[in-house]
Amino acid sequence: ERLNLLETLAERVAERVLAEPQAMRVFVRIEKLDRGPGALGVEIVRSRAAIPVQGVAADGSAEALHPLVALLSNAAIAAPDLAQRLDRIEAAGLPVILAVGMPDEAVPQSGHRPTQRRIDLLAIEQNAWMLAARDPRCVVVSSRTEIDWAMKQGRTIVWAPSKIVLDAVDGPKAPARDAVALALWLAETLAATRLELHGDVSAPAGSRVPIAVVTR
Repeated sequence: ERLNLLETLAERVAERVLAEPQAMRVFVRIEKLDRGPGALGVEIVRSRAAIPVQGVAADGSAEALHPLVALLSNAAIAAPDLAQRLDRIEAAGLPVILAVGMPDEAVPQSGHRPTQRRIDLLAIEQNAWMLAARDPRCVVVSSRTEIDWAMKQGRTIVWAPSKIVLDAVDGPKAPARDAVALALWLAETLAATRLELHGDVSAPAGSRVPIAVVTR
């Protein structure tokens, strides 16, 4: 196989290394020696959390599952046509992970940053359950193992973020109430095909995955 980009080659090497159960983190450096040492090359660092879920293709071979992560605003969750909106998201034919932000209702304030982060994450999870209550297709999941299994089963997932965020070594740096940053971190962690922002939200700059803003 001939690859045109060093970045693609580095990603392939990292994925192969991380496929081994002993590997948790890999550093890959590739240089073109004909240009002189260090003159032209690429360096990447990847962790096991950032490699895509492995599913099974129709011919029985392994294939990477790259989900579509969709962040739904509170207005989208409450919309009368929520079922039709979910139909359109699922029509892409990709594993679907739905993310939500803070509810509109006031959240208790602890005045203590670490505990407030947990309170905010729990408030997001309450919102996730509100979404699940509105459509029977939505399954709330909280762990990476549950996400992997649900993606392989073709289920529509609603992400409850507390466990994954709090357990992560390289977790999101933004406050938990920043729903876009949280959804983007999940999309990058799962090597998503794209992140869709549904509702009155703005797309951030500097993403490693494509972002689409959906107004309806």
